[in-house]
Amino acid sequence: MPRPLAICIENCYPPHESLRYLRCCAISGVDPGLAVTPGGQVVWKGEGPVACEIWVSSDEKLICFRPPGAPEGARIHRAGREVTLEENKPVVVISGDYLLLPGHCYRIHVHGEASEVTDPRFLDFEEPASSTWSRFAVAGALVLGTVVVPACSRPASEGTKPVEVRAEPPSVEPVRKGEPEAPPGDDLEEPLPPSEDMKTTEPGPPAMPVPRL
Repeated sequence: MPRPLAICIENCYPPHESLRYLRCCAISGVDPGLAVTPGGQVVWKGEGPVACEIWVSSDEKLICFRPPGAPEGARIHRAGREVTLEENKPVVVISGDYLLLPGHCYRIHVHGEASEVTDPRFLDFEEPASSTWSRFAVAGALVLGTVVVPACSRPASEGTKPVEVRAEPPSVEPVRKGEPEAPPGDDLEEPLPPSEDMKTTEPGPPAMPVPRL
């Protein structure tokens, strides 16, 4: 069985900065795992309709896969190139690639082999809970958008490689010789500008006042 991969799915236009980076594990395509719904929601071992599955092939490549019957529109973007996901044709994804769905833009960050398989969770700061003042201060900073979420660390990329589309998933288990190669890093490409159908959100409420002690 291929080893699970630790990845982050970055929402390029999140409703809030705390919802930008989602830590995930991609597992073998044989088992239900990570997927994105037609509405752009990342799900884990769900049973509803999906637009794209994200899993690990038997030769330990990260795959975006459009299952039979899934709606059209999902695409992979890399360094100015785009590939449309076709039914039953796995597309090999490397760190820094963009997954585009109607109204949504995600960037994939590959961090290597996962030490354990866990449910998706957001990469978020820890709220200081030492006092009521701290909680109010954090709430005010959230509304003002001044809290910076720690970014996904990523090295330089091989993003100039053409996107690989496979006729079918490989059926032969990989033959390992020594230690596996480190996964490729991200490219330095700027995030894609939002298209006309990108979802927008209304501004939040004004900042809460910080009580004086």
